[in-house]
Amino acid sequence: MTLTIAIPVHDDEAFLLRLLGRLARLGCADQLVVVDDGSPTPLDHAALCAAATLPADRLTLLRHDTAQGPGIARNVALAHVDSDHLLYLDADDLPTRELPPLLADLASQTFDFCIFRHHDTRSEMERRWGPEQLDARLWRAAGTDIGALTPVGAKAAAALMQTANYPWNKIYRTDFLRAHDIGCSDLAVHEDIELHWRSFLAADHILASDRIGVIHFVNADGDRLTNRLGPERLAVFTALDRIAAEIATREADPLPLALFALGLIGWIHDHLLPELRPAFADRARDWLNRHVDPALYPAIDAARPKIRADIDQLLVPAATG
Repeated sequence: MTLTIAIPVHDDEAFLLRLLGRLARLGCADQLVVVDDGSPTPLDHAALCAAATLPADRLTLLRHDTAQGPGIARNVALAHVDSDHLLYLDADDLPTRELPPLLADLASQTFDFCIFRHHDTRSEMERRWGPEQLDARLWRAAGTDIGALTPVGAKAAAALMQTANYPWNKIYRTDFLRAHDIGCSDLAVHEDIELHWRSFLAADHILASDRIGVIHFVNADGDRLTNRLGPERLAVFTALDRIAAEIATREADPLPLALFALGLIGWIHDHLLPELRPAFADRARDWLNRHVDPALYPAIDAARPKIRADIDQLLVPAATG
């Protein structure tokens, strides 16, 4: 098993050096592909290798002269991958010591992708180690929260589809992504929804690992993509439309996407700039009317009690206020 780790970065050299140094110490990647997405000061290959103590031939550095977004940067990285497996990381992520044992677990396995658990720094407010509470519940519902490596069947996949659409908690077989033309959207944010969902919809062999392979750092006061609260958030419906269309084409179960979308709509509304909420509410109501059949309501209410009522409270005042 050979592994490439692909890293988009924009004006984030300090975090990138921290990540590259950790990867060098862990020794878990055969190839590193860094895509400098229009940083004002271009990254320097020799300087990165020297600072991280990396052999020059292990690091491929690509650059966009102007920022095109992390989704396009990841797609560019995929085109330069030579290994049979791929892991996307963000510059401010940190792999844990569990990542090399996870790769050892996978070395003798055949899979399209393996989803693994992560630690979210927001969990530290509750003195917990692991993902946020909703993702933790979904892992338990899938039956994949215990056991180093678990095959994911249809029922488990339906739960894991609803976890946060992160690009950095999955190890992909490179040829799987290329054969199904799976990549990120060209959106400023929510660019990884299609990567997440289309992977689950297309895969024949999914594995899940309870090893916590990556630490995801969240700074509520920072300037990361998570903190962007402007009109780019309304583009989420472009990605959701595409996934809903693929689910319809495949005649797959629409319930997981409905639950995922309801949760995501609530999160965006809570974090969006107040002046944008009426327009967002209109777009959200339109999407729900087009893609969530009322026949799903009993199943939605059983799976996530009160979620429809909570969304109605958000959207109706926003649309009429």
